[in-house]
Amino acid sequence: MLRRGGTRCILHSVLGVLAGIVTAGAGPLSASDTVRITNGEWAPYLGAEEPHYGIASRIVTEAFETVGIEVEYGFFPWSRSLFLAESGEWDGTAVWFPSEERREKFHVSDPVIISEYVFFHHRDMAFDWETKEDLDSYQVGITRDYDYGQMLREAEASGAITTETVSSDELNFQKLAAGRIDLFPVDRVVGLHMKEAELTSEQAQALTWHPQPVRRAPLHLLLSREVPENEERMEAFNKGLNKLRDQNRIEHFLIEALGDMVLPDSLAP
Repeated sequence: MLRRGGTRCILHSVLGVLAGIVTAGAGPLSASDTVRITNGEWAPYLGAEEPHYGIASRIVTEAFETVGIEVEYGFFPWSRSLFLAESGEWDGTAVWFPSEERREKFHVSDPVIISEYVFFHHRDMAFDWETKEDLDSYQVGITRDYDYGQMLREAEASGAITTETVSSDELNFQKLAAGRIDLFPVDRVVGLHMKEAELTSEQAQALTWHPQPVRRAPLHLLLSREVPENEERMEAFNKGLNKLRDQNRIEHFLIEALGDMVLPDSLAP
């Protein structure tokens, strides 16, 4: 997944359904079971100050709640979020791209939400692209420790693109607004949210995005293999997640949170 976040740990408990109610077929879960999930700042998907702690957090919470499990969130910088879950100090972490290395260390859920990365750029810059070869004349800003997918990895490794790396998406948006970079790849929903939050109205209006995806892939809940209960929890979570999907509740959450910012079927797995 992506790396962002503050330095403070903020613990939040989310009440589950009434004790003793467990969805049929979810397995012999304890009615008092609570799963502890690390989280980070990536609004509007995730965030300590976001409604329901973000869209993705809401989906995770509701899926667990459906099977009678309460959720407690801790907000940390992303690298620490992953470490605390990997070690089993916390039960799991949300939400991430599931690399092979992560699959070895975590139980990986069914897709929670779809992330689509696109290039943001100035409106007055004539920009179009289809392959990485179309990017060689542009300065591309990237954020440290992010996974932008195979295309950008290969382009950067081969020298086909010129990149500048900084520590946060906020810095990259400031650089883009100031004309110090030409392109910035970021999740489309996060980018639309961030440019309004981080830039002046004039700066935000001057930026747009190209519809060709840089990367489009699902994000997942990860539960540590160091915690014995997690295999059963993941089975129950997936059942709860599928129930939300069957009831169209995930699309409802997306529409409620985003309005017409993006089409919900582009984000719902």
